[in-house]
Amino acid sequence: MKQFIPAGIVAALSIALSAGASADPINESQRLARPSAKQIAFADWEVGAFFHYGLNPFTGQEHGDGQEPPSKFNPTELNIEQWILTAKAMGARYAVLTARHEGGFCLWPSKTTDYTIANSPYQHGQGDLVREFTEECRKHGLKVGLYHTAGFNAHEALKDYQGEINSPLDWTTTWGATIGKAFRADPTLRKRFNKIQVEQFRELLTNYGQIDFMWSDHWNAQDPDGVWRAVTDLAEELQPNMVMMGPDTWVPGNETGHVVYPMWNAVKTIDGTKYTRPAAAQTDVSVKNNYGLLETDVLAGHPFGTHWRVRECTTHSAFHYGGWFWHPDDVKKTYPRKTWEHVDLYYRTVGLGANTIINLPPDTRGLIPNDIEAAAKALGDEIRNRFSSPIAELEAPPQSEIVELRWEKPTKINTIVTMENIANGQKIVKYSLEAYVDDQWHPLEPRNKVVAWPPYNGNPSYQTIGHKKIDRVKTIVTNRLRFRCLESVADPVELRSFQVFHCPPIKREYSAAYPYLSGVDTIAETAHNGVFRDTNYRGREISIREKKFDRGLMICPVKSTKQAFADFDLTEFPNAKGLTAIIGIDDLTAGKGSAEFKVQGFVGGEWQPLYESPRLTGRSAGLPIKVDFLPGLEKIRLLTTDGGDGVNSDHAVWADVQFVE
Repeated sequence: MKQFIPAGIVAALSIALSAGASADPINESQRLARPSAKQIAFADWEVGAFFHYGLNPFTGQEHGDGQEPPSKFNPTELNIEQWILTAKAMGARYAVLTARHEGGFCLWPSKTTDYTIANSPYQHGQGDLVREFTEECRKHGLKVGLYHTAGFNAHEALKDYQGEINSPLDWTTTWGATIGKAFRADPTLRKRFNKIQVEQFRELLTNYGQIDFMWSDHWNAQDPDGVWRAVTDLAEELQPNMVMMGPDTWVPGNETGHVVYPMWNAVKTIDGTKYTRPAAAQTDVSVKNNYGLLETDVLAGHPFGTHWRVRECTTHSAFHYGGWFWHPDDVKKTYPRKTWEHVDLYYRTVGLGANTIINLPPDTRGLIPNDIEAAAKALGDEIRNRFSSPIAELEAPPQSEIVELRWEKPTKINTIVTMENIANGQKIVKYSLEAYVDDQWHPLEPRNKVVAWPPYNGNPSYQTIGHKKIDRVKTIVTNRLRFRCLESVADPVELRSFQVFHCPPIKREYSAAYPYLSGVDTIAETAHNGVFRDTNYRGREISIREKKFDRGLMICPVKSTKQAFADFDLTEFPNAKGLTAIIGIDDLTAGKGSAEFKVQGFVGGEWQPLYESPRLTGRSAGLPIKVDFLPGLEKIRLLTTDGGDGVNSDHAVWADVQFVE
């Protein structure tokens, strides 16, 4: 096994080593960041439930501008036990309530402000949702989490402002601008504002017993005299065992449930202290988002980072449509995505070493809607069905770069779960998985495709492990499995557990069905904004030179590679002897763009060319093609490459593409 300094994680690492850092494995291991006991426990929780509630469901706002009266908060059937039981059915181990969101409305009778539940009709002003929530969590064995964002409180910022407020304020345009004007108009406001935020934190961390997790939205404690430093230190004083988003955990740069892979939990902070955000390395990027998320950096982390930050993937749009808060049809309809999308979410977050916190928004009745409740239970059932009964497992594998797992009778396997002993740091950079069949070891072919787009990895292989890695592989029959660490940043290599399963496939639901390839799942794919099925980028039907097609794949080249592909496993379709399609550029480009289309077949361990088109442009008519398969093909690949007219305009489509038997 090689001790590895990962190329491209950073020039900074090379600089550190050239400056005299030892390459000795023992010394390197001593330099690795290690998680605290509470960070390890938090990572073990894996799945959380987020409950966004407050005035917003009653006003139609997402972020809240602090101008709506407390009297609008009036749930008539509120049942927090139903919330918690829904979370438990989903498999959540912790739950988070928005005790006070960005608008400023408090779900407890805070003494810091009149903008609270005490001035609402709920329970005639005697209600306290924070108390109800914490009690129900403990009653049903969930860890208690609260949301409070000390730097954002529209009501307190604007309640004395004499300037114009065009309510409702828009988060991406007028929200921040208006609040900025209020602070500039009153130089004394910041001191009063900060005092209220600190005291609200004190109330939440003093009056409700042990709080296990605080979601401190938009945390940035860089300023020693700022509110974030104050509440961070206060949390450490009042609740030292509490995990806090910021110094203990970090978000992945999106709210769609994607985590970068490979991924290191260790990070370098902006100023080297625990009070600042992770610093982006040279290979990291900042992504745009359409929701106004402030934490947009996609961070791969750093194997020799100085601070440990558990990744926690926030998600609303990956679990349901609409916003974080429940909204009716005429505002931003809230309804769940399909079960297969939820399972995919689990694999691309927990399965890549991160936590995922899934939004379950209560409605104006105070209940989780029936469809969200059913979707949550369906996901929990899927997770339990897949991972409750391993075929075999090692709970405490030996410290070794090679670990073998045996069981009595050969059986089908297709899923391997490994966990690293992160208590001593994250070390594994690259590994292999092998099965013993016919008296020899065979490498297992990964089947880890997930819904993702650059810079997120849609087809992760055998690289970092961290807290946990779930590897789906091509089904094989065996009773011996071998893990081999190929590269690491320190010795000794330490697995925490090693399990093998045979899990059902993810049953994706597409509009089309076999023999159309748009109705068949791929084993790997990459395209600009993902592969589109039966529609173009705007959700409309595919059109080539004004000819409409109900079926087809849009496989647009990505900027970095100037190509895109979709791979299919032919061993699942033994009767397929070829394919037909009409290839061309979708009319969405208005006659622009160009691409070349290729079909390749995998046989004998390598890709063989089966078809290559001429260069087609947005002005070309659709070209009918028929491709015959070679005997013994294991996989086929539909490949499109940029024809030279600009990669992002090449909306290449394989219309009516289908297998021929």
